[in-house]
Amino acid sequence: MNRVNPFQARNLAQLDGCFCAGDYSGWLRDSVICYKNGDLNQGELLSKLLCLTSEKFAPDSALTIIPIPSSQEKVSERGYDSILHLCKKLAKEKPNFTLEASCLVLRRRVFDQVGLSAIQRQANVDGAFEARKNLSGAVMLVDDVITTGATLNSAARVLRLAGAQQVFALALCGSPKTR
Repeated sequence: MNRVNPFQARNLAQLDGCFCAGDYSGWLRDSVICYKNGDLNQGELLSKLLCLTSEKFAPDSALTIIPIPSSQEKVSERGYDSILHLCKKLAKEKPNFTLEASCLVLRRRVFDQVGLSAIQRQANVDGAFEARKNLSGAVMLVDDVITTGATLNSAARVLRLAGAQQVFALALCGSPKTR
């Protein structure tokens, strides 16, 4: 496995901790892009990176892992839900993680965040998420790339309203803005 430098991302308002497997650059960036563009073979490596990062940073207590939902368009285009796929692999590897796949859903269409400013990203995801179940304890949101944190903050806000006492995040990559 190529080397990565896992790090704890800067504080995001709604999170108790945010952990990234590495920077959004080089081979890791290329691997994530290939995976998001339909190369399911990248999933094995990427799920191992998430597992290693969670071992380094995540609390040892029981956690409910919740994937950031993908749009139905993206799922249809790829043939799979990329974040849910990684979460399933992560839950198999980590006995203290319980997957809650259908708790967080999109209430409305969101646009691809690539190329959007921080303000546009926030507006794009404000009010986009809904929690379909009540929660308790600690949860771990899982996403692929953190740029400004708008998606994670918006999702975390909803999960706290649904009863989560702590909300952490785990991502494959963080942009330089997350350091």
